[in-house]
Amino acid sequence: MSRAAQPPSNDPKELAQSQVVAFPRSPGEEQPPSRHNLPLELSSFVGREREIAEVKKRLLADSRLLTLTGPGGCGKTRLALAVASDVVQEFKDGVWLVELASLSEPDLVPQAVASTLGVREAQNRLLIQTLSEHLGPRKMLLVLDNCEQLVEGSSALADALLRACPNMRILATSREALGIAGERAWLVPSLSLPGSRNLPPLEELPHYEAVRLFVERAGAVASAFELTEHNGPAVAQLCRTAA
Repeated sequence: MSRAAQPPSNDPKELAQSQVVAFPRSPGEEQPPSRHNLPLELSSFVGREREIAEVKKRLLADSRLLTLTGPGGCGKTRLALAVASDVVQEFKDGVWLVELASLSEPDLVPQAVASTLGVREAQNRLLIQTLSEHLGPRKMLLVLDNCEQLVEGSSALADALLRACPNMRILATSREALGIAGERAWLVPSLSLPGSRNLPPLEELPHYEAVRLFVERAGAVASAFELTEHNGPAVAQLCRTAA
């Protein structure tokens, strides 16, 4: 039986040394481990081709901590997930999403990361220390989503992990930057919109990302929906209002 499958010991010394549950996998496992825990998207990601390319370039080239910033609803999470899905093969130890929206206390941030990665708390040690030592040389991407509610806890964890784990990169989403050394903040722009004056011809409206998204979502609700000369101005106005 492998060490990971043994029952927990009651010996305090052994408990203090036992940090890993099953990440990325234990010797002897027959099935390869998953390379990520990213959710399967149930709707398409409209537009953002330029943004995806730019974020990937910055993340892989020179930014160990890249924070996507912007107001709520601007698409930070969807952009982060799209980028993360595209770069899984760049990180041999995987890409791991940690969702922070439901947390209320800064101390819960390390616990959320440990739970996602399968790292167990050790007696008489700070969890951030345990995480740092366990993840040490691993080449991985950590996606911290919705950091704005716990900026202090998120920034403390990110700073500690980046200092201890030279091959780790972090992609964060937040309404504000985390404010630590080495961070690169990237403002997520709004989807492209038609102007309020001189509405373009009907055939050009789908070139705008916001209109394309509206048409796709409307079609999912009412399959007969299509953009016409009659409803085009109203759709463009709705998109501008929602932006």
